[in-house]
Amino acid sequence: FNNGNWRYVWNSFKKIFMSKSIKFVSYFALLLLLSVFIVFLVNLFETKKESFQEKKLPQQEISTFDGQVYDFNSLPNNEFYMINVWATWCINCKLEHGFLMQKKEEGWNIIGLNYKDNMEKASKWLSQYGNPYSLNLYDKNGDYGFNLGVSGAPETYLVKKGKVLQRHIGIMTDKVWNDKFISLIKK
Repeated sequence: FNNGNWRYVWNSFKKIFMSKSIKFVSYFALLLLLSVFIVFLVNLFETKKESFQEKKLPQQEISTFDGQVYDFNSLPNNEFYMINVWATWCINCKLEHGFLMQKKEEGWNIIGLNYKDNMEKASKWLSQYGNPYSLNLYDKNGDYGFNLGVSGAPETYLVKKGKVLQRHIGIMTDKVWNDKFISLIKK
């Protein structure tokens, strides 16, 4: 190719790809992509009010970390407590751990429900990062979690008088605590 041939190729390319219809399609595709991005951003930061129907806490047998069968009837009926579903394989559980340690320091009774995990790894994890739980329950196969309504980890339940009053799916934060749990506690 000499200089004249390259100009011919370039001019042909411009005619084909810079025609009005191609420009229209390009602008339309860009506008569509921008619209999808904006919808994504709006949904990402939108706070959704989730309705939770109060329900009775499942009363089936479950083991503690030391192998004892735990009876939920032994919990004080007139106090609030939390059940926190967690696992060593759950990255978000590590992210919420500081919040749970803070609540423990404030005097909250938190029961840990180790969900579909390895108990040895879970014990090591608690030794390494700290144990925010007053009681550790082990749900190896997820049977108790299934009856509780667990969809994964982390999840946190607010319980009083054997009833689950609220559930949060995801990382517990001060914002979640204030928005979803405090109003029920202050009733």
